[in-house]
Amino acid sequence: MSISQRLPAAIAALVILVTALLSACGFQLRGSVELPAVLKSTLLQAGDPWEGVAAALRIELESSGARITTQADEATAILRLDNERSQRRVLSVGRGGKASEYELFEEVTFSLQDNRGRVLLEPQTLRLTRDLVFDENQLLGKVSEIDELRNQMRRSLARQIITRIRTSLQAHEPAAP
Repeated sequence: MSISQRLPAAIAALVILVTALLSACGFQLRGSVELPAVLKSTLLQAGDPWEGVAAALRIELESSGARITTQADEATAILRLDNERSQRRVLSVGRGGKASEYELFEEVTFSLQDNRGRVLLEPQTLRLTRDLVFDENQLLGKVSEIDELRNQMRRSLARQIITRIRTSLQAHEPAAP
């Protein structure tokens, strides 16, 4: 048997071995987030429901099976986003007095109530920061890197909101007999 005949079998064995090792260590691809039943039909109230954390939250909810509604009477829950802030702060200045490092900052306050107006989750604030080294010589690449970092931060905040809601609601559920 020549090397060219053994190579496909070796590659297949390697793929199987890597897959087994990854599954053994608990690795899983990030899928949709498990939603509490109350979020199955959600009214999302935000300053601009098509931008920022609200847009990321809409995508996460819909990809997890929720229906986003615009009518309060169709909603099983009202998820309210307040005080969404997105800022950039200079962390360090290089030679010539120009910024060489920034801190990106995202913040959102959220609360949840059911369709009867009963508060399920009091307002909570989540914050994320990321540092970014800025090179003026790579301006176009750094601008797109800032945009991508902001999008990642907003997706992370959206997942954190859903996780907080899920864990808070589970903590208040009666224990199974």
